[in-house]
Amino acid sequence: MISRRHLLAAAPAILAKPALAQEPAPVPKLPEVHYDPLVPVLGNPQGDVTIVEYFDYQCGVCKRMHPLLLDVVAKDGQIRLVMRDWIIFGEGSHYAAQVALGAQALGRYLEVHLALMATGSQLSKGDVFAALSAIGLTPASALAAYREKAGAYEALLLRNDAQAMGFGFRGTPSFVIGNAVYPGAFQSREDMVQAVAEARARQNPSAV
Repeated sequence: MISRRHLLAAAPAILAKPALAQEPAPVPKLPEVHYDPLVPVLGNPQGDVTIVEYFDYQCGVCKRMHPLLLDVVAKDGQIRLVMRDWIIFGEGSHYAAQVALGAQALGRYLEVHLALMATGSQLSKGDVFAALSAIGLTPASALAAYREKAGAYEALLLRNDAQAMGFGFRGTPSFVIGNAVYPGAFQSREDMVQAVAEARARQNPSAV
């Protein structure tokens, strides 16, 4: 059973806030969390359930859990997987996110994302170079694409951070599935499948 879920209001705003905060971050609006033209989307872009993952390229738990997440998305076939970089482990994470977002502009996000997720928990620029070289891409080309929209992409990273803080997340990975918030990693494939099924049922109660 999943017991750590926080449901969002029917209105497009989240209810959960940080338990301890002198000045709570603004409450994120659900449509803005689900839809952003700059955010990479995997899975089925037209899917009926949206999973938003807040992750960091130096998060070991994110990397260990990623194959499970992709398997659930692939086998379901109707999930939009929204990948939001949340930079919490420093400059190496920021550099990797820049490279990945630049690769998105080049039409190679998935390749680069998978290559970076297959690395160790700590990333140096050399690690990123090796990962991209293995798939025939250089960080320089991805960074050049990133810099063409650097202002917009840096604003995106700030939005991701603000949303995560508004949800009260304390680390990566954390998720929004449909209109429910799941802080922390899922413990099993079954829990994630259940979360997706519950989100789908809430969206289509007449189909249950």
